[in-house]
Amino acid sequence: MGSYAHLRELLIERYEVSAEAITPEATLTELGLDSLSIAEMLFDVADKYDIDIPDASVQLNTLGEAAALVDEIVRQKGT
Repeated sequence: MGSYAHLRELLIERYEVSAEAITPEATLTELGLDSLSIAEMLFDVADKYDIDIPDASVQLNTLGEAAALVDEIVRQKGT
């Protein structure tokens, strides 16, 4: 499962976000996440992929940006 699909699943199951609301362009705040929820979500993703996500990443705006960041960190780790 790619990071976008994992984030989508996490948003639906843990944060009770409606599947219809989830798009790559949706902002994390539009999806109902506050800064603490965003940080928790990123910790969950970091644990799943065994990566470190920089603290500055909490400034991510959209779900697509979050997935792209995770994909890039995973890619860099694999090289």
